[in-house]
Amino acid sequence: MYGMFVQSGEQDKSMDTINRTSAEPYYLQLARIIEIQIKSGQYKAGDRVPGETELCRTFDLARSTVRETFRTLEQQRLIRMIPRRGAFVSDPIDNRWKLQVTQGFLETEAHSPDRSIDTVVIRYGFEPLRSFAAKALGLADGERGFVLERVRHIDGKSAMHSTNYLPTDVGSVLLGKPVLEGSASLNQTLREAGFSIYAARREVAAVAAPVSTAKELGLSRGAPILLIQSTSRDEKGRPFDFYRSYVRSDVVTVSVDAEARNELSGSNVDVGG
Repeated sequence: MYGMFVQSGEQDKSMDTINRTSAEPYYLQLARIIEIQIKSGQYKAGDRVPGETELCRTFDLARSTVRETFRTLEQQRLIRMIPRRGAFVSDPIDNRWKLQVTQGFLETEAHSPDRSIDTVVIRYGFEPLRSFAAKALGLADGERGFVLERVRHIDGKSAMHSTNYLPTDVGSVLLGKPVLEGSASLNQTLREAGFSIYAARREVAAVAAPVSTAKELGLSRGAPILLIQSTSRDEKGRPFDFYRSYVRSDVVTVSVDAEARNELSGSNVDVGG
């Protein structure tokens, strides 16, 4: 087994090694090692963590494995990736939900140590999908799929009313999992089942709160609210998750970072599309 950091005192050495006999994927083991180092204070907000080449060499891992580790840590909001510079420890007081990152609300907010996140599952199960959801998933109108409806609260305040729509084979992997009890991240559960987000298109609009949403979030009927719609795709481009989230902007700050790209490469400003 390969180590990453020099430890002091009586700290368990197994905490900084890759267990080659474990059923846990290597990228998750490495992500946990780096997470421990961040939370122990070895790496503080703004510090650069070891890069791909160093981690590959230290742990004898493939570059693709290390990249998946970085993807996982970024989705957990423990690090932020800066193009051509590397991975840096995130500031824990930055509690914004950044739409261009392929992560879910629970993954971003739950890692803020000073915030209390609660999720209430309203309903879940297999049913004919509504036209807009079937179209987003590339399915026939009325085709059956899996629906998961939830309400999220931050520090006791109702924050978001979300409904996810998934193809039946994707929804099947959620049965019996903690996410259906409101105690786990949907994105993380899907990722562990082999459905990782490689691309996502998210749209934001200011709308009047529907009656059901207003009731769930404690708003007056027709109160202004943000509607976020997202379609997530896997490595082959297949859409496997579509959601509609109604978000109270007075409780959750939604942000979009823009990065200027080299015009010679034909790229435009990236705003998370």
